[in-house]
Amino acid sequence: MQVGNLSKIIASSVLVAFLGACSTTGETTDATASSQAALVAAEAQAMAEAQAVAEAQAVAVAEAQVLADAQAEAAIQAEAIIQAEDDAKEDALQAANEAAAAAVLAQQEEEEIAQALAHIIYFDFDQSTIKAEYRAALNGHAAYLSQNPSANIVLEGNADERGTREYNIALGERRGNAVSRYLVVQGVSVDAIEVVSFGEERPVNAGHNSAAWAENRRVEIRYINY
Repeated sequence: MQVGNLSKIIASSVLVAFLGACSTTGETTDATASSQAALVAAEAQAMAEAQAVAEAQAVAVAEAQVLADAQAEAAIQAEAIIQAEDDAKEDALQAANEAAAAAVLAQQEEEEIAQALAHIIYFDFDQSTIKAEYRAALNGHAAYLSQNPSANIVLEGNADERGTREYNIALGERRGNAVSRYLVVQGVSVDAIEVVSFGEERPVNAGHNSAAWAENRRVEIRYINY
């Protein structure tokens, strides 16, 4: 009985040990599977995060490229604007220089025309009436003076030697005033004209005959500044 019981006890112990071993092995297997699943999940999460980071970096690179392209385009446009402004300034400067040169040329031409006009107006004996033959010249002087406000003239009245000194001074002044009135009527400012009389004191011909006297009965137009 004791041997039999002992055998039963041993068998029971072996069975319990076996069952315990089986139970332990199952728990070990489940733990291993759980660990592997957790590892796979962690690796998948890591890969997903790495993919997200890579995609974010790709988006950032694309946005940076777009920004760089926009900045490059803006720089090109700014350079084009600056170049256009420089061209416009250069064109304006050239136009201004050309206009100034043209104005100088026109001024020179006007001065040459004024200088080419008759500067001496002759009068009949004891007269201060302007003859018709001198109106064209006086009209030319009037046009020049009207277009050039900075120009001024002196009208020098003269007479021949016949008559008293006082009378000839007055006669020379009347002749100068006659020319002045004509120019003012044509549009010349009275402020641009000065009248002086030398009477018989400045003859251009010292003779004592009709030809000499005819040359001395005159008004000379002298420009103070061309």
